[in-house]
Amino acid sequence: MDKRFIPLSPAEAIQARRALTEELAADPGMPIPAVIKKIRTSLRFTIAEYAKLCGVSARTLQDIEREVSSPSLATVEKLLRPMGMVLSVAPKSSSR
Repeated sequence: MDKRFIPLSPAEAIQARRALTEELAADPGMPIPAVIKKIRTSLRFTIAEYAKLCGVSARTLQDIEREVSSPSLATVEKLLRPMGMVLSVAPKSSSR
């Protein structure tokens, strides 16, 4: 966990994950890099910690979050796994 934060209690961590899940579900059109960064920061991980947890390099994660590179589907799956999420498609909203 990012040492700049006081660790969450187990109940607080569960509540934070639920809130994050609801927030992500409310905007299914959010770009992948934004989703990944939101997950990582909400779970209070540094880039290095989250990359190690997911099994990708820190540089890869950093480049994805900064939108310097596009991740492969396999990499996206690895990055979503800590939240118990999978990649899916949704119809494009006509209001965008």
